[in-house]
Amino acid sequence: MGLQLEKAVGKARKFEKKGELDAAADVYSQLLGQFPQNRRVAAALQSLLQRIGDPPVAKLQTLEAAYNRNDHALVIDAATALAASFPRSFTLFNILGAAQLALRDAPGAEASFRRALAIHPQNLDAMSNLGVALKVQGRVAEALQCYTAAAQLSPDNGNIKFNLANLLRQSARREEALAVYHELARARPSDAEPRFLMAATLQELGRGAEAVEEAGKALAIDPSQDRARALLLHQLGHFCDFDAARPHLEGIEALGIEGSPVEPFALLALDDCPARGLERSHAWARRFPTAPALPRTTRRDGPIRIGYFSADFHNHATIYLISRVFEHHDRNAFEINLYSFGGKEGGAITARLAQTSTRYRDVHRLSDAEIAKLAREDGLDIAVDLKGYTKNARPEIFASRAAPVQINYLGFPGTMGAPFIDYLVADPVLIPDSHQAHYSEKIVYLPHSYQPTDDSRIVPADPSSRSDHGLPNDGFVFAAFNATYKIQPRDFAIWMRLLSAVEGSVLWLFRSNGPAEANLKKAAVAHGIDPARLVFAPALPHLLHLARHRHADLFLDTFACNAHTTASDALWAGLPLVTRIGEQFAARVAASVLTAAGLPELVTQSDEAYEALALALARDPGRLGALRHKLVSTRAGAPLFDSRAYTRDLEAAYRAVHRRWLDGEAPAVVRIDGAAAG
Repeated sequence: MGLQLEKAVGKARKFEKKGELDAAADVYSQLLGQFPQNRRVAAALQSLLQRIGDPPVAKLQTLEAAYNRNDHALVIDAATALAASFPRSFTLFNILGAAQLALRDAPGAEASFRRALAIHPQNLDAMSNLGVALKVQGRVAEALQCYTAAAQLSPDNGNIKFNLANLLRQSARREEALAVYHELARARPSDAEPRFLMAATLQELGRGAEAVEEAGKALAIDPSQDRARALLLHQLGHFCDFDAARPHLEGIEALGIEGSPVEPFALLALDDCPARGLERSHAWARRFPTAPALPRTTRRDGPIRIGYFSADFHNHATIYLISRVFEHHDRNAFEINLYSFGGKEGGAITARLAQTSTRYRDVHRLSDAEIAKLAREDGLDIAVDLKGYTKNARPEIFASRAAPVQINYLGFPGTMGAPFIDYLVADPVLIPDSHQAHYSEKIVYLPHSYQPTDDSRIVPADPSSRSDHGLPNDGFVFAAFNATYKIQPRDFAIWMRLLSAVEGSVLWLFRSNGPAEANLKKAAVAHGIDPARLVFAPALPHLLHLARHRHADLFLDTFACNAHTTASDALWAGLPLVTRIGEQFAARVAASVLTAAGLPELVTQSDEAYEALALALARDPGRLGALRHKLVSTRAGAPLFDSRAYTRDLEAAYRAVHRRWLDGEAPAVVRIDGAAAG
């Protein structure tokens, strides 16, 4: 075989010497068909094709310079003109395709890359770029074929393997992605990126301990790998591993602001500073190329078309909050479109949502650009992002412009810092006027709480006893059902002092994971508290979880990132809640909810006041009983639990922002006074 190969190569070289370049290229092409991984033959063919088909080097350099300064329209015009004279230049079609891709013309880019591959079937740049163009169009299977073929042709090409692994991960083929990242980590031991991507994939797979290990390896290679540090801190937060997190907290104020951007959500529970939150979100938003604003259209008759976008149209906290809004929307005035990109369709909740919407679309197999295009074809007036920067978010849908007006609502408790998001739904407690500068969006102020609730839920009778839940029959029960990543040493220390001060009391926590349970018990011992006084509640179906709240006496909130759905759940179940209001959106949610529930007296302004109020209520059954009676007796009239009135206020906000757009006015602060509810 080796002799045959060398003989054929010699034949090709003879053709070259005689100036018969096409014949030489044919021989090299045939050889590559037989020996696709022979880099010597591939390089010889590529060099020869460039000699045959490329324009003068100076012209190619001019195109590359224009591309590098982002003058993509000029590149397209010039390359298209050159292609008429140099139709066999795969280099030219590669440059043309790259410029088309930069201007979001994925079909045009695909055609250009296919032209390049028709000339040089094994050109790695064209093959890899074609994968990108196909991926952008949502044709994931074809894109994976391109990346796989390119990786086979060039097994040592790290960039191609990164593309392959990233697309496998985005396609939920995480175990396969993990294997490719592992290959990259072995091949590039001094590169932290493969280790970080392994950590991120392991976290998505629910393998948190391994994610922590890989993030640690990434930081050992490169201590400035900020995304690995943010991931590590967030995962250690889920584990309540205060000791392991402590050394990584130094200088956290600069994390995601100086250096590389990091996921804003990862630091919400660690840094209660809205100014820094805005900087982090600004930095993160710059990762998403933003399409131009949509042109204004003439006024049309008929309902305003609203599109809600989420990965969580299933058994999820956000849907427990908003499902009643969908049911109360005025069908004569609003057309409700739901776009589900979570891939978790099915069940009673999905069926309920489909019945309450004008149109329900399962779009999880479409690309971000395709979803945005579909939304524009549906004629949306307003696109509502229910995810923001939370898990499984897809902000590039909105960067691609799904609608003329785009709103950040409910899912992400903070600013997105993005030029493609116009408004943020809030209330005067969440964002006082003095805080508006910390939010890139214009604020839509609802009159009560920003948070909707489902006032149709019937909490079932619960025949269980306290002892059935591992609780003392007579002792005081403090409940703290927040997610474990929200629990910080500062909050926990106060809780332990309360247990110490209230004899026989226990702390009832939500059971999340084994490491968190072990670490919280360890932390309790460090505070001099018997770990048996920490009781962990297993997961239950939603209504049964609400029912067991009756066994608790007082809910204790976390600080930097408050209870959100958990707060309104507790109040709906009749359980009073004490909070300490902070600075950022996430640290003021429980105050907003309590105010709208008619219990502003349970909002405190300092750690000391929080601790004092919780202790006073635990020691004064009469006072606590009066609060519980007030909560239950006034619940029917409280704004927090009036879903119909809430929906009318939200609709008034939609009308206001839509009217501004129709009138050619820029987004501005909108205040709804509640008159719509009347």
